[in-house]
Amino acid sequence: MTIKAESEQSVLTHSRDVTIINIDARVNNKNNPVIKYFRSGTYEVQFIGQSQGGMYDAWSRWNFVYECDENGENCTTGWLNEYYITSSEFIISVPTTGIYATSELALSKAKNTSFTLKVGSDISFFISDDLLADNQGGVSLFVKQKHIRQPPSLLGNLLLVGLLIASVALTWFILDL
Repeated sequence: MTIKAESEQSVLTHSRDVTIINIDARVNNKNNPVIKYFRSGTYEVQFIGQSQGGMYDAWSRWNFVYECDENGENCTTGWLNEYYITSSEFIISVPTTGIYATSELALSKAKNTSFTLKVGSDISFFISDDLLADNQGGVSLFVKQKHIRQPPSLLGNLLLVGLLIASVALTWFILDL
């Protein structure tokens, strides 16, 4: 039986579409990833938390926190910020930066990534754990296509050539005076 979770939110910011991907640590492993179609291009992927519009701050493969140092880091069990992004073109493993006492601390230490698609395709997002029942939390990602400068149009090129010819003609006219 496949369990579905609310995993994707499309939002509009500054007239640009972006997607928030929510990976539920109790649902979305490699056997049941969050799948979203993306057009060709380069995308920035930012780890976000609940305060930035995501559903999660971090995830844990345990249901308890154990043996952390005085800073809430280097725990034996606790909160993680790792996840995977895969497509037919790539596999990206974003490893955890450590095991932390709180989801907020794990969020503050998370690393961002990016990916490039040569052709549009489905992208899978998931955590790597086979025993999901004792997991907590999840991963929220803000995915935004980088702005790609469009090549000049034919009309733009013709205008540029026209301006160049006009400036050369004007220069010759001024030199003849």
